[in-house]
Amino acid sequence: MSALLLSTADLEQLHSLTLAWRRAQGRAGSRFAGPAPSLYRGRGMELKDMRPYQAGDDVRHMDWRATARSGRPMTKVFHEERQRLLHLVVDRRPAMFFGTRGELKAARAARAAALLAFSALAQQERVSGVTVEAGGARPFPPARELGTVLRLLQACAAPAAATGAPAPTLAQALSGAERALEKGATLCLLSDFWSEGPALLDRLKALRERYPITALQLLDPADEQLPDAGLLRLRAPDSAAVHLIDSSNATLRAAYAAAMKERREALTQRFHRIGVHWRPLRTDRDMLKQMETLP
Repeated sequence: MSALLLSTADLEQLHSLTLAWRRAQGRAGSRFAGPAPSLYRGRGMELKDMRPYQAGDDVRHMDWRATARSGRPMTKVFHEERQRLLHLVVDRRPAMFFGTRGELKAARAARAAALLAFSALAQQERVSGVTVEAGGARPFPPARELGTVLRLLQACAAPAAATGAPAPTLAQALSGAERALEKGATLCLLSDFWSEGPALLDRLKALRERYPITALQLLDPADEQLPDAGLLRLRAPDSAAVHLIDSSNATLRAAYAAAMKERREALTQRFHRIGVHWRPLRTDRDMLKQMETLP
């Protein structure tokens, strides 16, 4: 039986780390908050009060009737939005259980999901998600209680699924997202994205019209450079075919690096073109420093 990617102690440590950092930095501006700029992610639609206009107020919230009555500019004040939703899509298909340095891609994805979820809970937000693995996609409904969200994180940190059943694509896992997500939700995908095609981009393009989306691409050093390790026997996780290559061949390594760079750049350009925030998340580099780059 495979071992857990993250233990209960690991999750507790990540939770404590997130809370300690937030206490040190204050309530707003968490490095793990994703696209959220502060504890409150914007204005709600419930009118709270009116007050005189101040420099920097959004002119779209001017109350022209009150302005006409009072003879001075008046603006509307809204209740801040609370308990917004963070929806995590965590790839746990066979290719994610790969790693040459640092940790497995799946383990790094589970660690990142935990940091994002704990930060969202600290901001009074709800967290939902879906794990995508062999045998199907497993959804977890929105929750704002730590114990309930831990079920999602424990599923992210579980051993690889033992079933030989085929895994859905990310596009298939997102097929019902329009019905599951609410206005103001933030969508975050954690995957290496290597096996995805145009269907995922089409799905994300449609979702991007309604929700902010961040794509964290899990990268192992071997995804960028083929190590000089002599003869290697390689097998794809979804195939029985074995390939023998000579990794000491400098020409082969150069061609591999160029092809992988081109593939990665093409993917990131497609993400940017449809408005998805793309960030690399490497398995062999400091986790927290990488999370600081999130928008």
